[in-house]
Amino acid sequence: KNGLHLLAEWIQRGKAKKILVLCGAGVSVSAGIPDFRTPGTGLYDNLQKYNLPFPEAIFDVGFYRKKPQAFCTLAKELWPGLTHSPTLTHSFLKLLSDKGLLLRNYSQNIDGLEHLAGIPSEKLVECHGHFRT
Repeated sequence: KNGLHLLAEWIQRGKAKKILVLCGAGVSVSAGIPDFRTPGTGLYDNLQKYNLPFPEAIFDVGFYRKKPQAFCTLAKELWPGLTHSPTLTHSFLKLLSDKGLLLRNYSQNIDGLEHLAGIPSEKLVECHGHFRT
């Protein structure tokens, strides 16, 4: 059995009762949000229109103070709920929560799709922040 089938079996048999999930960019890619570093398709590889000194400058506070329109334009493109919706993975995490099996979801994503999927805030740790604040 592969990992996914084994996990499903553990859940069905009641052996997995406190599931901790670590999420990265991959869970949001199918929603149309690019990851950061994949050559050709990643966010950092596709920021030419902002004329940045280096790709990470889009998130640099010093650069933002000089040229805020770059970040603001990107943020509008990535804003959760406007053009991007939770994925099947986010729905699965919500289901785990609804069934009382989700101990915690630690997410590296700032897109807020876990929140939009309805995962309760007490079960969600958005490690890099989010767009809501």
